[in-house]
Amino acid sequence: MLRFKSALSVLLIATAAAASGSALAHATLKQASPSAGTALDAPPKEVVLVFNEKLEGSFSSIKVLDPAGEDVATTKASVDPSDATKLRLGVPPLASGTYTVRWSTVGPDGHPRKGDYTFTVK
Repeated sequence: MLRFKSALSVLLIATAAAASGSALAHATLKQASPSAGTALDAPPKEVVLVFNEKLEGSFSSIKVLDPAGEDVATTKASVDPSDATKLRLGVPPLASGTYTVRWSTVGPDGHPRKGDYTFTVK
C-alpha cells in the first residue's frame, strides 16, 4: 500500500508541475525579420516578430528607433489577422545606420514581456 501511495504522490506532483508549466508560459520571441544583428543592403519595409503563442493586440507593440533614438514608425504595430503569433509594423524608408527594435507583448496568460535588438542598414 505504501508503494501505491508513493507512486500516486509522484504522479500527482508530476501532473501538477506539467499543468503549472503550461499555465506559466509567456509570449517568447521566436523569430524576427529583420533578424537581430543583421546588416541589410536594402532597408526593410516592415518589421515582423513571431512569438511562441498568440498575442493580445491591444497590449502588444513595436517601436523602431533610429540612431538618434527617435521612433521612425508612423503607424502602430498590429497582430497579423491570419496568424495571432505575428506582430507587424510597417516602416518608412530607412537611411543608413543602426536601428533598435523595441517590443512589448502580452500573451493569453496576461504577463507582459519586453525586449529589444538592433539591425543595421548599410
